[in-house]
Amino acid sequence: MTVWYKLLIRFATPLVFIYLWLRGAKASAYRERWSERLALQKIPPQVRDGIVIHCVSVGETVAARGLIERVLRAYPHLSVTLTSMTPTAAEMALKLFGERVFHSYLPIDTPGAMKRFVSKLNPRLLIVLETEVWPCLLEQCHLRNIPVLVVNARMSERSAKSYQKYAWLLGPIWQRVNFIAAQTNASAERFEALKVPNDKLAVRGNLKHDFQVSDEIHQQAKSWRDELNRPVLVAASTHDGEDAQILEAFSSVLGQHPNALLIIVPRHPERFDSVARLIEQQQFSYVRRSTAQTVQPSHQVFLADSMGELLLWYAVADAAFVGGSLIERGGHNPLEPIATHTAVISGPHVFNFDEIYQRLKAVDGVHIVADAKALAAAWNEWLAHPQQATQHANHAFDEFANDQGATEAILQDIERFAPFARNAEKVRTMSMIKTAKPNDKMEIWYDPSILDGCTSDHFDASFWQSQNKVKGSATGRSTAFFVDAGEHGLLLRHYYRGGLVGKVNKDRFKREPIANSRAMAEFSLLLKLRELALPVPRPVAARYVEAPVWGYRADILVEVIPNAQDLFKLLLQRSLTDSEWQQVGRTIRELHSAGVYHSDLNCHNIMLDDNGKCWIVDFDKCGFKAEGEWREANLQRLLRSFNKELTKAKEANRAFHFNETRDWPLLVDAYS
Repeated sequence: MTVWYKLLIRFATPLVFIYLWLRGAKASAYRERWSERLALQKIPPQVRDGIVIHCVSVGETVAARGLIERVLRAYPHLSVTLTSMTPTAAEMALKLFGERVFHSYLPIDTPGAMKRFVSKLNPRLLIVLETEVWPCLLEQCHLRNIPVLVVNARMSERSAKSYQKYAWLLGPIWQRVNFIAAQTNASAERFEALKVPNDKLAVRGNLKHDFQVSDEIHQQAKSWRDELNRPVLVAASTHDGEDAQILEAFSSVLGQHPNALLIIVPRHPERFDSVARLIEQQQFSYVRRSTAQTVQPSHQVFLADSMGELLLWYAVADAAFVGGSLIERGGHNPLEPIATHTAVISGPHVFNFDEIYQRLKAVDGVHIVADAKALAAAWNEWLAHPQQATQHANHAFDEFANDQGATEAILQDIERFAPFARNAEKVRTMSMIKTAKPNDKMEIWYDPSILDGCTSDHFDASFWQSQNKVKGSATGRSTAFFVDAGEHGLLLRHYYRGGLVGKVNKDRFKREPIANSRAMAEFSLLLKLRELALPVPRPVAARYVEAPVWGYRADILVEVIPNAQDLFKLLLQRSLTDSEWQQVGRTIRELHSAGVYHSDLNCHNIMLDDNGKCWIVDFDKCGFKAEGEWREANLQRLLRSFNKELTKAKEANRAFHFNETRDWPLLVDAYS
């Protein structure tokens, strides 16, 4: 991404809000939820650390329905967030998935907004439908080592030329995508021309090929057809500039088929009223779906001003015109009417789905018309000879009958980048965590499988001492307390500042979003690490407390690792065996292979239990990082900590059983 892009998107942001306000004159939802457009909204902690699926508008949401359902089933322990750009897509997400998903608008692609968005959700995977990629979003995911998959991806010749033309502005965005599942070979070739590596690209087909028309839709369509008992034509996903041509064509149809009914479905809800006025001006007798009135024999036009029912109207109709094609919009996907065995008519402008239409033309599965006159002729011909429409529909259906399987293939791609389902029954995730807010200045996260409830008292050592449940303490920069909580031994740790700052500011930190605060960040990170089956302690509870005037304080409760001692204490007592040093090296390697950066890897934060298992603890200010030199720096930091304690022990005339020449190569060889 270039500096020019960042400047341009910042200057464009006010224009976006002006556009939303103007569009809101016809669709009020565009004037709502503006905080989400800049990622300023509060996001529930339970939706963090999940999977984000971006479907820009209604079409992508419907196309991805089957895939989203599969993701929900494959990852029941993770939250799924759907993002979009339009209110209609938000409405569709709610209608299709309800409370099973969390919905948010994708913010405007400014550096600040995307940083807030990714920080608040902290997703472990981002799935983008088709080609809706944004440079700042990709940059934030890259910085946080979050895989980005573009699925059901299509790249028209026109779009490819645009990306090449503006590469100087956008930067190498396609190289920051981890994997692209292209719809067609032609799209894959264009992605290759945009310098997407072969190992990050595969042809998986079109998700809409997997689309199954439900028995419920078939039954509803039959009921409508029986009740109407007349010829029905549908003009679907129409745009401004097409509706007048369609009504002109239908006027000619009525001359030969006076009992025909036209169902017209505008692409955008804000156009419903303007299309209604156009129908009135043309003096058609009509009824609107939103009025819930019964279609009478006298009605000539049915205005389908509803969302999520397009498949039903396709199934009801004898023939379908797919809009966006009489004007240079590029057309819309014809696979839905093909799935309902409805004959397809289209205008000539179909470059968005060129390969699909080429296949349809080759098998006589579509009728292309240039204008209103040709559309009227086609409709009249098919209504007079319905067997011709049936033949077109059958040819189209047969051509794509064997193209299914995209959903399953893409799900396997997702599982390569998100192998988290294996431990779903054994681990806790943020979606299972409860939130408590004793007051406006405090927030608590806790695991209800360990604590029935959690209050501010749980983070106060005196609360546990009054119940005689404090069983010991550990000292370092500060004191941590070991607590007996029944079945679980807990470690209570308050966050303190170190260095020179800590001498004047003991435990206050600069305020930041609660999810990013020290305790909450460590809490959620530990959950993810345990889900990956890494040897780290189980988080139990975390607290954020806003301090008076400035800053915040933080505390965390984690489960104690039974019968374990840190390497510092062990080396004060004895030398480690060769196998123990090797176990330490293998464990650090396991952590690094998972992309986990430990900011303070030292001999106090590595433990061995009675069974010889190695554990890593204290993940304050840690996280995931892309592969790099930090791994070697981590090891060197650990080596320095051993030598530091060895020097201190010699000065104090006590034993510290570490010999760099003998011990360190054992660790490094096992790591390597």
